[in-house]
Amino acid sequence: RSAFESSMMQTSLQGLAGLQVSRLIVGVFSDHDREQDFERGLLDGLCQVQMEEFVLICLGDFEDDTDTLFDCVGNVSTIRLVDLGLEQISQVPVGSKVKQLECKKCGFDDVPAMKLSLFKELRVLRITKNRSLKTFEQKFEGLSNLEVIDLSENRLTFSRCCSPQFRNCPNLKHLNLSFNSYIRLTGDFNNVDNLLYLDFQHTTLFGPGSYPVFLS
Repeated sequence: RSAFESSMMQTSLQGLAGLQVSRLIVGVFSDHDREQDFERGLLDGLCQVQMEEFVLICLGDFEDDTDTLFDCVGNVSTIRLVDLGLEQISQVPVGSKVKQLECKKCGFDDVPAMKLSLFKELRVLRITKNRSLKTFEQKFEGLSNLEVIDLSENRLTFSRCCSPQFRNCPNLKHLNLSFNSYIRLTGDFNNVDNLLYLDFQHTTLFGPGSYPVFLS
């Protein structure tokens, strides 16, 4: 973090070719000026790096064409995107091996479920502390390995929770929707009938009390 001049980060990362490491953290410290924006090809040097976990932290704005974000880290088991000016998920490489993905303090305004559903190996997904994240209109679909979704500490407001949001996600066991705004429950949990843990702490709920939404 903060190891390179902003104009030299792309070139410097190419110098890591051949590295084998459990975790690689790239970015700046939060109290530094964020002169480094994400540009196309910024992480190209990481294609020759073998790592188990990749953390991208505290970068500035992302250009509209952020399609190269996952190009060289699509085979990494764990990816954490923290405190970034990221407003949408980039193109997901075919055959991605990502099993855990965290997006913390990013710039989403809608849960990017369609793009995230392309991470077919995904087991754990955390999207937290996104102040602009208010809607959940897209659907997760076909994530047969997904077990944990944490959408806590956002500002989500949505209805028809919780079956329509998760299609063909049969192994979902842990759903955290705590510390959000307003959620309307329908009592339909057919698509998530294997849930073991459901957290609505500090979220205003509509539905409970008027009819048995937790009957299932």
